[in-house]
Amino acid sequence: MGPTSAAQTGNRPRTVNKSKAQTALRNYAAGARRRLRALAANVRAQAHELAFPPTVEWVSGSRRVGAAEDEFVVVCLVRDGAIYVPEFLRHYRELGAKHIVLLDNGSTDGTPGLVTREPDVTVMRTTVPYKIYKDIMKRWLVTRFGRHNWVLCVDIDELFDYPFRREITAANFLRYLNRYNFSAVVAQMLDLFPQGTILDHSTQAWRAEHRFYSLRDLDRCPYSAFYKGRNTAPPVGLDVIRGGIRLSVFQVRATLTKHPLLFPSRGVTYLQAHHVSSARVADLSGVLLHYKFVGDFASYVRTVVKAESFWMNSEEYKQYLRAIETDPTLSLYSETALEFSTVERLVDQGFLTASDQFRAEIARQRGGISWSRHSGTGSTSNNAEA
Repeated sequence: MGPTSAAQTGNRPRTVNKSKAQTALRNYAAGARRRLRALAANVRAQAHELAFPPTVEWVSGSRRVGAAEDEFVVVCLVRDGAIYVPEFLRHYRELGAKHIVLLDNGSTDGTPGLVTREPDVTVMRTTVPYKIYKDIMKRWLVTRFGRHNWVLCVDIDELFDYPFRREITAANFLRYLNRYNFSAVVAQMLDLFPQGTILDHSTQAWRAEHRFYSLRDLDRCPYSAFYKGRNTAPPVGLDVIRGGIRLSVFQVRATLTKHPLLFPSRGVTYLQAHHVSSARVADLSGVLLHYKFVGDFASYVRTVVKAESFWMNSEEYKQYLRAIETDPTLSLYSETALEFSTVERLVDQGFLTASDQFRAEIARQRGGISWSRHSGTGSTSNNAEA
């Protein structure tokens, strides 16, 4: 091969520079498009936030809900939750809820009518599309009914509990959280299932039937590493957990960690069902007993798949549908299944955590010593209007 000419050599830098410029221009254009899409999405989100409140219609119950700093209000977005309602009310009344607020989003099974005469329940309704407004509806409930008190945001198939509840009342538990200025409590979802097939229709005794769980296939990430400073958490072994029985059976890596118990006026922001920001997280975790497979599970799955109203167009539910169509007798039970007994056992098994500080508080409670910021009475009641 002959020597390279001077002309050829002189053209190379120009070609390289032109290629770099074109690449830079394409990258800039791509970045600009991303920024424009993000801006447009933010504008749409803000428009939806503003448009939502006028769609809410009061149905029954108190329009004004008063709660003190050592009290909590339960809020729940619900659709077709009739089978859950009696046990839901019983559990949260036993837990010590000051009031229960249900926002119905298009039930066809008579859910609102089951509670319209309950004096401690407020019922509202809205018909906005769930797919667009699901996070907005829950965020509205949290901020509306948690202005100067704790608010517990749960789904109708979730029953919240915390360690050592038999030894520390809800009021004293909240006083403990207030003493250390916590603004959020992490809870891990525990998927409960029956011994038989999940495709059998549940009876009214569904809680007794769905009493088994699995601690296999749990993926853990340290809480502080996951949130990277967006929330402040004490070094007590809190984790963000994914997987469990839904990973074992359906290959669904569902996030099991939520922040259901919040004190919004302390600066915490509810983002969506699993995530919050600017939270000072408590030094223990609670549990959300999750009765996902109660009722006509197959029919529910088909409805959600058809509507594509859940995350990623209901991809998780498409996984469920494939599994139950492949095996119409599908059971989640195996010889490794555990039978639920107490929340404390979940602490012993490492699924939940409780700090030495919280355990010391329990010891004080056992000794009959209680603590209150306001001489045992809590703060002055504050009203949130429905």
